[in-house]
Amino acid sequence: MDAPPRYLTPAEAATQLRVSTDTVLRLIASGELPALRVSSRIIRIPAPAFAVFQAGRQPTRRAVVRRTRRTEVTLGRDEQAPDLPGARSRASLTA
Repeated sequence: MDAPPRYLTPAEAATQLRVSTDTVLRLIASGELPALRVSSRIIRIPAPAFAVFQAGRQPTRRAVVRRTRRTEVTLGRDEQAPDLPGARSRASLTA
């Protein structure tokens, strides 16, 4: 048994919509058709979002979550940071 695909390629979406792949890419670029960019060359369209688009409804846009990495290391009460060459000391940071 083959499970339905979770993601479609732009070519698969174009075949189902009976349009060109370029048209699907334009829909993605304009934001009308939600898609994920897996890498610089690979784009995937979530199957549920494609079904909503195919039904003629506008998919709901979700906010993009950007996560930042913490650059500061939290040390325990009795721990001390190792002395690294070129690193600034805590005293120089607060002064």
